[in-house]
Amino acid sequence: MRNQNKTVTLEKGRERLAKNHNPWVYSKAVKHVSDGVSDGDTVAVLDFSGSFVAWAHYNSKSGIALRLLEWDEAKYPDENWVREKIEAAVALRKRIIPEDTRIFRLIFSESDMLPGIVCDVFEKTGVLQISTPAFDRIKHQLAEIIAKAADLEAVYEKSDGDGRKIEGLPEKSGFLYGKQLVTKIVSCETSLFFGIDLEGQKTGFYADQRDNRRLFGEVAKGEVLDICAFSGAFSVYALKNGAKHAILLDISKESEALVRRNMELNSIDPSRYTFIKGDVFELLRKFSAEGKKFDSVVLDPPKLVPSNKYLEKGLRAYKDLNFNALRLVKKGGVLATFSCSGAVTLADFRSAVAFAAHDAGLELGILRQLHQAPDHPIRVSAPETEYLKGLLLKVG
Repeated sequence: MRNQNKTVTLEKGRERLAKNHNPWVYSKAVKHVSDGVSDGDTVAVLDFSGSFVAWAHYNSKSGIALRLLEWDEAKYPDENWVREKIEAAVALRKRIIPEDTRIFRLIFSESDMLPGIVCDVFEKTGVLQISTPAFDRIKHQLAEIIAKAADLEAVYEKSDGDGRKIEGLPEKSGFLYGKQLVTKIVSCETSLFFGIDLEGQKTGFYADQRDNRRLFGEVAKGEVLDICAFSGAFSVYALKNGAKHAILLDISKESEALVRRNMELNSIDPSRYTFIKGDVFELLRKFSAEGKKFDSVVLDPPKLVPSNKYLEKGLRAYKDLNFNALRLVKKGGVLATFSCSGAVTLADFRSAVAFAAHDAGLELGILRQLHQAPDHPIRVSAPETEYLKGLLLKVG
């Protein structure tokens, strides 16, 4: 079964993680690449002695030279193999997505054994992100397989961001499949409605925060401060559950329009919320100087640590943000705070928040540790798939 002409041999001792099914092999672990191997090829990964380890996609341009796919040598990862993995991902979501939700992640890369593929669903449209040359080669076939397996009417490609650049791929966007070619969609999450712009940030909406939004909506009371609000979804949940008023902060140009649209879709009166565009670091310091206080605060910043190289600097930024946010929470109030940086562990994040509380002179109680929604499953052999972590805190 093995294609002897396309192999990659690992340095001695560097096969251990791979044999434990961690899906990434870095370029420094590669000893030899056989002649004729091109970026995006499927290769047999061999240990130092020449024994088979796994099938993988190869890319010389990436720091992750090999993305491992299959550890059974008899199961070559061809199109039928890909179809089986996609069908398995669809079957899982049918089991775990609530009936009142039509916004969810259908395929989550390594967690669904398909490294380099992310697909979110909004109503009957899939938004596909491809970040590796191997799957980029067959993206039209992928779109058709996904559409048929998940009963979708259209699949839109949104392949952009740092992941594509790291892999040596240009940004691409546009429809790959279907006839209903609409880029603006209204979809439903736990019986609330949100406008989705497929041409906006990421895949159009952050489905990973679904359970955390619902929880925040249940506990948020009185005056709410929504920091890095983006679509305003946390505030929508809070206001629909009885919070009095929300102030939403974000620096992005598209955020204000998204917030207003989502408030309108959920019949929330404009008098119940205020949007302020600006740098959140500056705005938080300004609010503190003015003596403002809030009953409920949510802090959901963008990724502040792109890689381990920036860990120390990023943790300082998390500490600074949380320090300034904590000073705005009334005694007895709540703060929901998050990190979506994969390089930051939950222990790292808790430590940054603890330092922030110390400097603010506050006592914190953890009401709940928060994670990504189950349609973003965490693969035990790939700890990198646990990227979203958060804390729901009682302040004072």
